[in-house]
Amino acid sequence: MKWGGKTGESAVATEIYICKEGQSLKQGKIEYGEIDSKDEAQSDAVARCKRDRSIAKIAYYSVNENGDFRIFFTYNNPNPASEKKTPKPDGEAAPKKKKKAKPKKKKKKSLLSRLLSPFS
Repeated sequence: MKWGGKTGESAVATEIYICKEGQSLKQGKIEYGEIDSKDEAQSDAVARCKRDRSIAKIAYYSVNENGDFRIFFTYNNPNPASEKKTPKPDGEAAPKKKKKAKPKKKKKKSLLSRLLSPFS
């Protein structure tokens, strides 16, 4: 990606800020990549939001050799899910379900009371 400000400079890396609902960009998770265009960033953002529905916003910054940066794409997930509703990743055990209490059995009549009941 050509750096928009000065001629001859190009982006060295791409910083990807991934935010959950209610987080600012500074609070979000940061990843690094080599995404060079808005089209690549858009397809990457859509794919990330499909994998993790709790993502609310993704921002892509290009960083040049001097450490200068500029934003070149942002994506807001139209339907972010809250973190509590997202499924657990593979490998993590699901929470154990509580067992239902068994109904109490009726107390059986003693042998003597069962034998005497027809005569009562």
